[in-house]
Amino acid sequence: MKNKSNTVLKGKNVLVVDDSIMNRMVVNVVLEDLGVNVYEASDGEQAVNFLKNNTTDLILMDLKMPILDGFEATKAIRQELKLTTPIIALTANSLEEEREKCLELGMNYYLSKPYDREVFIDLITSHINTN
Repeated sequence: MKNKSNTVLKGKNVLVVDDSIMNRMVVNVVLEDLGVNVYEASDGEQAVNFLKNNTTDLILMDLKMPILDGFEATKAIRQELKLTTPIIALTANSLEEEREKCLELGMNYYLSKPYDREVFIDLITSHINTN
């Protein structure tokens, strides 16, 4: 699967939104190994501002962040910026009501941390714009 993922993901642009530098680094290492161009934001406000002037193929969104959390950032991305870029929630929780809220706001998937590397790669591959 790694070879297929490398081909599909190489050169794609992914925005990683997380207030934890360690979480961003972990995702960064996995994605850069696959040839993905990684952009980072440490809160939802930075992410929304970045997306006003830049396009990405996928957004990985933490939910609990200062300034603008993942829920409000997603709301702004969908309603104000009118972007349809796939958004995958990455969260430490695995609460059903939180998952439902993510999907209602327009996120495409919800993944609880910690996650298996191969599951993570397969998930990204299945949601990223492959056109």
